Amino acid sequence: TIGPGALVWERFGHNGLWIHDPESGVDRVYHWGLFDFNSENFWPKFLQGYMEYSIGSVDSQAFFQSNMQSDRDIWLQEINFNSDQKNALFAFLKENDSDGNRIYRYDYYLDNCSTRARDALDQVLGGVIKKASVDKGSGKTFRANTRRLLQKIPMAYLGIQLGLGHPADDEISVWKDMFTPMALRRYLNEIQLPDGTPLVLSDKFIFNSSRIKEPEHLSSYLSFYLCISASLGVFFALLGYLCVLRRKTARLLLALLGGLWCLLSALIGTTLFIIWFFTEHRFGHLNENLLQFNPLSLLLAGYFFMLLIRGRLPKVSVKILYAVTGLSLLGLVIQIIPIFHQVNAEIIALALPTHLGLFWAVRTAGYRLFEEKQIKPGERKA
Repeated sequence: TIGPGALVWERFGHNGLWIHDPESGVDRVYHWGLFDFNSENFWPKFLQGYMEYSIGSVDSQAFFQSNMQSDRDIWLQEINFNSDQKNALFAFLKENDSDGNRIYRYDYYLDNCSTRARDALDQVLGGVIKKASVDKGSGKTFRANTRRLLQKIPMAYLGIQLGLGHPADDEISVWKDMFTPMALRRYLNEIQLPDGTPLVLSDKFIFNSSRIKEPEHLSSYLSFYLCISASLGVFFALLGYLCVLRRKTARLLLALLGGLWCLLSALIGTTLFIIWFFTEHRFGHLNENLLQFNPLSLLLAGYFFMLLIRGRLPKVSVKILYAVTGLSLLGLVIQIIPIFHQVNAEIIALALPTHLGLFWAVRTAGYRLFEEKQIKPGERKA
């Protein structure tokens, strides 16, 4: 088992199955989850959720040396196999690492380097691991584990919080929790074979990283996101007040920053929409964050840039602003309904105060921003 590394995809750890047989000269580590950025159509397939990864085998000393040079924790467990089971595992691994079998359809949570190692062990053991874990709750979710492991990389953490939808918030079994190599190692130490002997004969910590350790606890960015969004919302509100006082600079700043905020919201929202409806990234479906970052904001961005150029907003922009802000508020309100259990308080904190501030600014500035022939926002026709 290899602990977390410096790169984003290394934060989840890595593992492999070491086959060591001095008599036959076999001394190799078989490991899954291998990919090549330069492979044919890698990025189009990745974006669509059709990720093709592979198994590989490497000399054990090269495997250990590479991970030591990367300064990653290394544990070594000896599994309690009899001779037939050892031979069966070796045969399975050689077949898996052959032409026609090497490539497989990768899934971050359900079919990765760790689940493949787990399944190989479980197959040889006749289902002992699955029987002991599939009906046992872990008290964790895919989202919680992902947040915990990525919390020291702020942009990756934000991206995963935005991109994950409802499926990532269901409690997972111990069997599914083994999607991370570190969890697989810990759970294997607890399993006993049918004859009462332990599955793991020994568990040695053979290399100690001086840099990166697996975080034990999850920290939240809620306060940080709320401070940023509230500050921007208050600034928008101040610009709206200054527009009432006929401050031209305030109007220009409101137009520019409002347009940029709406453009950013639209880009995020459009990305989330595409992930949900047009890709195979199943854990990005049913995503409530679309209420916070809405593709409708693209229209608002255009109108705010129109304000920057022409000095006036069309009346229809208020209706769209109502819709965008209202949907963001709806995303907060529905949190009290059990069926809407997505853990996205951080994303609501990041979006809602800014939406409210921009809405308040436009409503406050009123006719100072709108086309002169249009009625004031909120005013009824005679």
